[in-house]
Amino acid sequence: MPALDKLLTAVLVGFLLLIDGAPAQPPSGAQGSPSPGRALDRLSRMPPEQRKRLLEHLPPERRRRLEERLERYNALPPDERRRLLEQLEHFLRLPSEQQDAARRLFRRYTALPEDRRKLLHQEFQALRTLPPAERRARIESPEVRKRYSSMESRILKEYIELLPQESGQHDGPASKAANSPDQLSDE
Repeated sequence: MPALDKLLTAVLVGFLLLIDGAPAQPPSGAQGSPSPGRALDRLSRMPPEQRKRLLEHLPPERRRRLEERLERYNALPPDERRRLLEQLEHFLRLPSEQQDAARRLFRRYTALPEDRRKLLHQEFQALRTLPPAERRARIESPEVRKRYSSMESRILKEYIELLPQESGQHDGPASKAANSPDQLSDE
């Protein structure tokens, strides 16, 4: 898996466990600390009553958000869940500055109207398939300047800064569908 190529998707998964940037606290008396990916997988496979008992210590709004995200996660095909768990693990290994940058980018992206997010999503897909030099050229092109607002252009620029900068670390068309920045959104 390229170093930062799937960062925005990982941020989405990270929000399953890091709601509002705060890690979920394990119940008191928990033995050891399983990896967040294993904890998410185990939580998603728990019977509803057991999960309810485990989550009841959370504030009601936070519990509701986590339960909604778990439902969306459980609705994904198994391969997609596996990829997202890997991406979550990758995201959590990033330096905090890169995690924060990705969270800010994600918040601005999700604040856009749905039609604009879909348009940016298509651009994310195209940019990810390009080598770094071509990404920059694409972002600076008259076509992109005309198509996107200044805020959307900033989002695109910040997105490519989070992608790997070495040549040869970009995804090809076969893998691009699995790496959208809004896989767990309500779209």
